[in-house]
Amino acid sequence: MGKQYISTVSAAQAHSLDITDLTIVNKFTITVSSDGYANFWDNKQDEVHDPKQFVHKELINELGVHHVASYENNLPSSSIRIVFLAFASFDGSVVFKYYINDDISTLKSFEPVKPVTNSWAPVFHKDPESKQDYFICTKADGTTTVYSFTVAAHEDDVSVDITLEKFGDLDANASSFPTSIAVSETIDKKVAIGYANGDVLLYDLLSLKTVYTFHSTDLQISHKSKTSRSIPRVLRFSPGGTILAIARDNQSSGSITLYDVQFGENIGSLTTPSHSAKSTIGGFAHEGWIMGLSFDEEGKNLASCGFDKCVRVWNLDTRERESTITVSISDLEDTEHDEFDKTVLSGVEFIKKKVRGGAGGDTNEGLCVISFDRGIRWYREAGGI
Repeated sequence: MGKQYISTVSAAQAHSLDITDLTIVNKFTITVSSDGYANFWDNKQDEVHDPKQFVHKELINELGVHHVASYENNLPSSSIRIVFLAFASFDGSVVFKYYINDDISTLKSFEPVKPVTNSWAPVFHKDPESKQDYFICTKADGTTTVYSFTVAAHEDDVSVDITLEKFGDLDANASSFPTSIAVSETIDKKVAIGYANGDVLLYDLLSLKTVYTFHSTDLQISHKSKTSRSIPRVLRFSPGGTILAIARDNQSSGSITLYDVQFGENIGSLTTPSHSAKSTIGGFAHEGWIMGLSFDEEGKNLASCGFDKCVRVWNLDTRERESTITVSISDLEDTEHDEFDKTVLSGVEFIKKKVRGGAGGDTNEGLCVISFDRGIRWYREAGGI
């Protein structure tokens, strides 16, 4: 029997423009938008509540924000819990903000000695051995810069000292635009970057060198634009760092391929039966481009979403669908939308157990989905209450 997910709450017109990305930390679901705002939605309310009554809105950049990355840590030898955030904006800048002890009123800006510019997508690597953390950011010119990132509790135990220093540049494919990035939260310190030419390169963070190249299966590449029809839009590592999931365009559909990180081998694909003439040999995962991927905390399931207005949850052992959630603009209570609001799912994240408040919050995992119809939808796994 497959998993079932129950809709809990939703926020219609959560932003004034397209919602582009999200990240989930202990206290908040954080969404960003082309409207330039970051919205902090309280995770700790009862299951049935109006999210708009429990949200903090912060203007990040008037030109709009397209990516957000989060770092969350309990600092050693202190009572401080920090959430550090990187917001990538359409003008190429990265804005850094942080708050402590889950208190949004402590939200402050961090200004690095040298601003991060010409950026595209940011990620953090939190060292499981607490030796050295990293901040990685892809650039519009095809390069990727790695920064050493350190947060330490101040002696007064109510403030922090933060440093962000350039560590080096990845031995990257600078001739092609970096469309996607993911980092492995393991001691192996690996980062994967997808490029517009269809390739995904796996790098070692310490040596800054390429470990493996996962080539696109699409042979139709334009030599003038150096782009492929099989663009890797989203990458995700499994929690243990053993599997890399790559979502690529498959003509007008989307495919998901799984790779063994240690040996660099293709270990299979996630596909759903279809009679569509648009699909290529081998099937596809979605009837549209895939915009979001997320592993659950145990690495047993993978959620995906995209242009076909549905979320699919895949069992990694059987390689079969556990669940499908079909999303519609009619799901939202406030249905006053304009012609530009489309229910294209732009991101999905699993919610760990004990993060969301309300029934089943301690025992059941959840899902959060964002969409270009400006809506945010939260779900929880059925049963187990």
